[in-house]
Amino acid sequence: MTDKRMPAGEFLERFNEEKLDRRTFMKVAAILGGAAAFGIPLAACQPAASTPAASSKQAFEMKLALASPMLSFTSIYSGNAHNYFAQEGIANAITEFAGGSDQVRAILTGGYPLGITSPTAGMAALETGEKARYIAGGFDGSQVGFIVKADSPYKKPEDLKGKKFKITYSRPNSASHILAFLGLKAVGIDANDKNQVEFIAAGGTADSWTAVKTGLVDVGWSTEPTISNVEIQKEGRPLWMARELVKDWTEYGTLTTQAVIDSNPKELKAWVTAVIKSLDWVKNNYSEAAKDLAKVLTIDVKVAETALNKIPKDAWTITMRKSSWEFAAKATMDFGGLKAMPDWKTLINQSFLPENLRDAAY
Repeated sequence: MTDKRMPAGEFLERFNEEKLDRRTFMKVAAILGGAAAFGIPLAACQPAASTPAASSKQAFEMKLALASPMLSFTSIYSGNAHNYFAQEGIANAITEFAGGSDQVRAILTGGYPLGITSPTAGMAALETGEKARYIAGGFDGSQVGFIVKADSPYKKPEDLKGKKFKITYSRPNSASHILAFLGLKAVGIDANDKNQVEFIAAGGTADSWTAVKTGLVDVGWSTEPTISNVEIQKEGRPLWMARELVKDWTEYGTLTTQAVIDSNPKELKAWVTAVIKSLDWVKNNYSEAAKDLAKVLTIDVKVAETALNKIPKDAWTITMRKSSWEFAAKATMDFGGLKAMPDWKTLINQSFLPENLRDAAY
């Protein structure tokens, strides 16, 4: 596989221009030869969380492109912490990307053999002619919720009926935007009625919560474990969780390319095998998995465990349920993010999954 990583000079320039966040800079710097390669004192540049190395010197370094740290990646964090990847001869080298487009580009251009993305990201890439392939699921559900202040008069989403209100999402056509729209529709609210509903693009969960807390909006999008944290602090509470009203949504898939499938099938099989073991461990050991999640997110273990305990155990599955993926594709088409349903036989490659974890509907 050809290494298409950007030159160190270009990488440092992007960091200085604030096109890369510090966590991504440090983790990629380590891959490129360490922060010292850029003239930065090593003592001042320790990454927020280290990636455990595999015990074997022959371990395959799997460069893995992730979004910002989140609960749905717990199987990756625990898999590293409890050596499931190491046991399969894999050492994950994780890079966290602040933007989804940069993450997907890094995977499709060959810089990263694997990445965990939303299913629709690969669908859109395939539609433009990219050889995008999904080889595994990992979290079949949603960790998104919509929160209000603790003293809000709204106790359930139906209370918004007949009221004029403001609600946040992250950015146009994002999962939070689509889930807000579908959630309101599920309780009989016309989300297209601008006389009742005003959507506000607030960015990340921190900015969304600030907008709620300061009264700029009535309802704000968020994710776990932020939702559990505001609950524990008695500052806010969920008005609804997306999975309660949009039951067929799926959070992510494992994206690669046909070139990587052709060049590294053994390594991909080993990686998927490790994830399956980690998923099984996580859903049966929430209290211990919470420690792994808390360490990566630098949050209190109580918050992490509270958040994990809300997640249905069947969400932790490697299976790519066709019904969920079709639902996500249809919703994205309705928002103009896709022109048509993808070619499933091209996009979905189940050959790395055990027979009993494949969906025969594809």
